[in-house]
Amino acid sequence: MATIDDVAKLAGVSKGTVSSVFSKKRPISQEVTERVLSVAKELGYFPNHVARSLAIKKTMIAGLKMPLSKDGRMSAFETQMISGVIKECSAHGYRLLLDTLPEHDDPTQFSLDPVDGVIMLNPRKDDPRIARLQQMGIPLVLVGRPDPLDDAVSFVDNNNTEAAYQVGEYLLKLGHRSVLFLNASSDMTVALDRKRGLADAYLQQGLVLAEEQILHYSRKLYASQIDYGYRSMMNTYGKMNYTAVITDTDRAAVGVLRAAREMGIAVPDRLSVIALSNDATLAQETTPRLTSVELSADKLGAEAARLLVEKMARPEVVKQTIIDAALVFRESCKSI
Repeated sequence: MATIDDVAKLAGVSKGTVSSVFSKKRPISQEVTERVLSVAKELGYFPNHVARSLAIKKTMIAGLKMPLSKDGRMSAFETQMISGVIKECSAHGYRLLLDTLPEHDDPTQFSLDPVDGVIMLNPRKDDPRIARLQQMGIPLVLVGRPDPLDDAVSFVDNNNTEAAYQVGEYLLKLGHRSVLFLNASSDMTVALDRKRGLADAYLQQGLVLAEEQILHYSRKLYASQIDYGYRSMMNTYGKMNYTAVITDTDRAAVGVLRAAREMGIAVPDRLSVIALSNDATLAQETTPRLTSVELSADKLGAEAARLLVEKMARPEVVKQTIIDAALVFRESCKSI
């Protein structure tokens, strides 16, 4: 079986150069890269990832903790996030290990994977996973801010408070004084930020966002985000006073639209609907087309991966980056 020494000798380069061609740890000229790959193919050489990991004391694997809904389906936000992470990790020679277990709901699901660093989505208030990973000395980057805020924790996030404020301001300008807010899980930091932003928008107009108008997603109660939107609408319309619904995700908005159709409620003539995430394809296919908030999941993922790669090389690095969210106006909202 051919070895890295055999490839290096026949290609006329060092073992380090051969290693870098395969790992992409440092740039190698196109001419040298092609020569090394040609020799490797001729000799039938394949890099041994395990042996290399033992030699350099790194796995060259980054972990992405992204719990999925109970139905196992990925949203556009999640697929775009993964795409952004993979693109950046691959550019630096890192493989990606995707962990979809719901460890935030069940602490027994927490696992220490064979990775050099971790990107973790949906941090919770006083999230114990952050302290665990820090204690283990594993480089960590959050997508979403920690609560309480910690200057020692790196994260990438949207301007969620400001985005929710803009949504509230937009609905108020359309004349909506009472809304139903289908928020994220109550202990997620994004839920806290969005609630604050929306409440501030209403307070600015001398109005109060009533607590009973805010519902929260729960994996235990709902099979999916669509189920969350559908059942919330079916259970509240006519019993609570609102003229607009704001949903945590576009899938929850699809559930709201389905319930509205079944109940004969015209959107947007009788009810406006807006989602705090934007699946452009899904939004175009709904009737009416869904007004939503673009979170730029691919940018969030790429920036988180870029920061993690830097942090794995220099653990002392701490950065906290905000990616702007933006309203995308379509046809599901109307003035009253």
